[in-house]
Amino acid sequence: MAHRLARALRRSNLRCEGVNLFLADGEAAFQEVFHVHLHVFPRFAGDGFRIHAEWRARERGELDESAGAVRAGLSALTPG
Repeated sequence: MAHRLARALRRSNLRCEGVNLFLADGEAAFQEVFHVHLHVFPRFAGDGFRIHAEWRARERGELDESAGAVRAGLSALTPG
């Protein structure tokens, strides 16, 4: 669905060379009214849009452990 939305934005009359999607879900994601919502940002070169975050490099083992936790969460959603 995200890919279809990005293609639709590029085909629209909006200025759009790229797309950022930002999903917010929960208090830690700065929500005051709790529901899932998706922000869609049409982007173009030089638009000045930035998201500030404290990014850090992670070790391969930590990434693998996180990926395993996500896979386990997905498995819990799948019947059978």
